[in-house]
Amino acid sequence: MKNGLLLMILLLLAACGSPKPGLVTSCMFEVKPPGTYESTDLNSPTVVPGDGGTQAGADALNDCIRRKAA
Repeated sequence: MKNGLLLMILLLLAACGSPKPGLVTSCMFEVKPPGTYESTDLNSPTVVPGDGGTQAGADALNDCIRRKAA
């Protein structure tokens, strides 16, 4: 169930026009933050907490995304 929810979140993030969905997807599996996260900027892959998400989870995801993008 949890993996299905995570996959749905990843597909939604990719469908929202994130320019580098591979980075977001990779970081979602690496960081495994609780809840959901939403992309805020179509020009750079940055996320904010969604339902059940935390600021700490968003910060960890954004750090991972920046690290992989470099």
